[in-house]
Amino acid sequence: MKNSYVIFSRDEGKTWTEPRELPGALTGDRHVAKYAPDGRLLISFRDTTHESPTKGDWVAWVGTYDDIVQGREGQYRIRLKDNTKGADCAYPGVEVLPDGTFVLTTYGHWQQGEQPYILSVRLKLTETDALAAKNAKAGD
Repeated sequence: MKNSYVIFSRDEGKTWTEPRELPGALTGDRHVAKYAPDGRLLISFRDTTHESPTKGDWVAWVGTYDDIVQGREGQYRIRLKDNTKGADCAYPGVEVLPDGTFVLTTYGHWQQGEQPYILSVRLKLTETDALAAKNAKAGD
């Protein structure tokens, strides 16, 4: 099995690089990316990483464009919501408000045995940075 792939264009899509495998942290379906005011990227998608505690869930990756170009894992990845039915979730919409708040919206099976429904999550990278740092420290 392979990870997701990325290709690049430097001429507005007239030509493309050869596809290149991404790191596991970005392996998934239906990626939607937006820049934060500080220049970092937040990419929302459904996790399809081969071995992952969030496989099939709605996740967000935080890092830089250079992380993607260089094939690095990025800063961190967080679970936005646990999907309770296989991998049936996440055609996400992502918007950034003027104050830097991200609004992420998608559908999923958020409650076991219930029909799927649409959910929106609002976050700032300062909040997820703090959460990622706390989780990293707990893992030490």
